Amino acid sequence: MKCKNLLPLALATALVGCGAPSPDETLNATLPKLSLKELLPQAVANEYCNLGMDSDLLYGIGYQLYNDEKPEQARSCLIMAAPTHERALCYLASIAEKDTSKDSSQRDREAFGYMAYSAVRNDSCAEFGMFQSFAYGMYGQTPDLDLGIRWLERSARHGDPDSQQTLIRMHTNKANLSLAYSWARVLDDTAQVDSLKQRMNPQQLSEGEKGYEQLSKNVTSKDEVGKEAREENIAVYSANIHLQFPDTFKGLSPTDRHAFMENALATVSARPEFSTRDQFYAYVIISRQAQLHSPNANVLQNPQVMALLSDKELDVTDAVKKAEAILSQAPL
Repeated sequence: MKCKNLLPLALATALVGCGAPSPDETLNATLPKLSLKELLPQAVANEYCNLGMDSDLLYGIGYQLYNDEKPEQARSCLIMAAPTHERALCYLASIAEKDTSKDSSQRDREAFGYMAYSAVRNDSCAEFGMFQSFAYGMYGQTPDLDLGIRWLERSARHGDPDSQQTLIRMHTNKANLSLAYSWARVLDDTAQVDSLKQRMNPQQLSEGEKGYEQLSKNVTSKDEVGKEAREENIAVYSANIHLQFPDTFKGLSPTDRHAFMENALATVSARPEFSTRDQFYAYVIISRQAQLHSPNANVLQNPQVMALLSDKELDVTDAVKKAEAILSQAPL
């Protein structure tokens, strides 16, 4: 079946009758039923992670170590985080597929298993992995383009921008302009919407708008996607601060730390002076140190501290040291 003849998953959902399996259930049935007990090896503590740490720190540290190209250490942390953070399995899959200590069939089986478990639970990263697995015959799977596209649509429906962009490109290349337009509207890509409009006749444009209206009822909202991204950022940012300045969150429970980070992120996001991650880290550390001495301290009210925090060229360590000197002379 050609791509242009496929009914978008979000549209097909509306046609499912009572008692019939949903498109998501049908897709889930194409994957093996797996449990974390089957998938995950025994968690082994390392210099970065141990089972006494909360899942946000474990996930965030694992993510950072993955980006720092320390796969073995990242793997241990992500294994510990996986029962709570399903996105961890997407990174475990990436680590598994590059594990040269195993043969190709072992690597494929392990990577596919991690992604399959997470995809069934609606993780958009893993759903995109299913698209790649079936569309291109990766991880030992038999190529099945139609099945791959269904997974791609599901990932896009769950708000993954890369999947949405892939659908726009795919439908544009196939001259399915109405479908490309619908997804461009979902992605809110003005440039692509305008470009497609110039190539579309009135009927195609009408079909594209109807498709967008239907998709908008089924696609995860931008607010929800943003909320999920903020939660992931809080975990990653907390982990980075913990690694570099381990005393910052001393005395805070995981719940209190999360609330502190959430408030700090909201505060910094609302101020135009802050635009870099280092500025945010410096604000968190300095603010936390000030509050240890005075619970109601607000470092943003100190002009000298604000001057430090507004300096985009100042690294975190220098900003913290200079702020300590300032606050020791004029405590908040």
